Amino acid sequence: MVAPSASTPLPEDRVGRNIGVGCFTFFIGAVSGAMVGVGIGKLAGFFMRCTPLSGLPACEWWVFAGYGAAIGACTLPVLALWRLRRADRAIDNASSTASLDRG
Repeated sequence: MVAPSASTPLPEDRVGRNIGVGCFTFFIGAVSGAMVGVGIGKLAGFFMRCTPLSGLPACEWWVFAGYGAAIGACTLPVLALWRLRRADRAIDNASSTASLDRG
């Protein structure tokens, strides 16, 4: 096993970072997904010729917001953690080949 260099974080640090990123992107994904869902609801209401009550953005906006929030809360953390793990693998491979070149 190759010892990590000073620039690569320890696996324990990566776990904490991944938990923090996952929790943060969960909430951000839910909010942004709900907004996109309401936008899709407005578009669907336009094509169905639905007139929302005054003060509401769309007919049955809560349904579109709920589905959008659920999709956003699942996809954004998955995509963010996937990119982080991909970068971690690239750093690990680069550091392992660099240490092999020295020895």
